Amino acid sequence: MFIAGFLWVAVQIVYTEAQAQSVAQQCLTEQIRNNNLNNVPNQQNGTPEGITMAAFDSICRNYNSYINCFETRLPRSNNPADRFLQLVFSRRNMEIAYEGLCSLDLNNLRRNIRCLLSTPEVRRCYNNFNQGVTQVVQLETQNQLPRVRLEELACNVSVGRYRCETAVYSFCNIQAGQIMQDFFYAGVTHDCRQATGVTSRYTQLFNGSPFHPANFLVLAVTFLLVMLLK
Repeated sequence: MFIAGFLWVAVQIVYTEAQAQSVAQQCLTEQIRNNNLNNVPNQQNGTPEGITMAAFDSICRNYNSYINCFETRLPRSNNPADRFLQLVFSRRNMEIAYEGLCSLDLNNLRRNIRCLLSTPEVRRCYNNFNQGVTQVVQLETQNQLPRVRLEELACNVSVGRYRCETAVYSFCNIQAGQIMQDFFYAGVTHDCRQATGVTSRYTQLFNGSPFHPANFLVLAVTFLLVMLLK
């Protein structure tokens, strides 16, 4: 949820009171302001495409700051959405997701950003997801399940939403769907990927290590040499 939250948060932060904001909303709002993009509605004439890309661009300028905000505030929040995020948040996985998106695919995503806009199909994904979040948080409140079981349930709810969303995005544009699939699944934990069978190109490329352009160049050159020597 924290990975893609700004897809809807970016449009909503203009209308949400600060005291009612989740950590995702707080961190995105501050990230945009810190990058001199606080006048979100005027980005690209205030179009949904412009607002969404402003959010992506803002985070990609300094995603470590955005992740630091999550890591610092999430444990202290009692917001139901944040309590769910506490079960799935992993700083390193979030870093890999943004390293991949920002370093490899941001421009491709920009060309297909219309595919990420809210539609009745996407809203159905969110409605089902919100029901799952509510159920998991209620179970946590009852304090009858061990944390590992709650984490498994949160994983299933999150991956269910991501599968639903990426299917919608892929119908609009295959490349947009693939980018968001890599982005979403890089953000879940290793155990979650193993349990649900999902994979991410970003996780495979970075192999759990910080991304450096030189490393990617080595991979690309190696691949070309292999192809030439066949």
